[in-house]
Amino acid sequence: MTDLGIVRADERSAPFFAAAGRDVLLIKRCPACGHWLAPEATGCTGCGGAQLDWAAASGQGALAAWAVPHPGPAGAVLALVELDEGPWLHTRLELDDGAGADRLRAGLGVTARFVHPAEGESYPVFRPAGA
Repeated sequence: MTDLGIVRADERSAPFFAAAGRDVLLIKRCPACGHWLAPEATGCTGCGGAQLDWAAASGQGALAAWAVPHPGPAGAVLALVELDEGPWLHTRLELDDGAGADRLRAGLGVTARFVHPAEGESYPVFRPAGA
């Protein structure tokens, strides 16, 4: 697993990271139209509403794009995941070994899991479904 360094929440991200500490993936949802949005959203792209609520997501999604840094630690994959609810998240994809990167493909099912470091905030990463 690649070390991201120490992650710190701010006022806007505190609910996201507090939920990650409980192994829950929170994203934004518009109460007016029900549209799901990424955690960093500040307004609804569906109806233009300014009020967004935090809501639990399934933690399931599909790999949309990825990058394997070279040189880089084995298993270090940067990923763009499309959640089943619709929003896309920038994240890290965990693989069992560096050789697993050759098996990646667009649409690959992925599942969230949570990292709980000794210092800093807990955060989600994704793994291929069934791994």
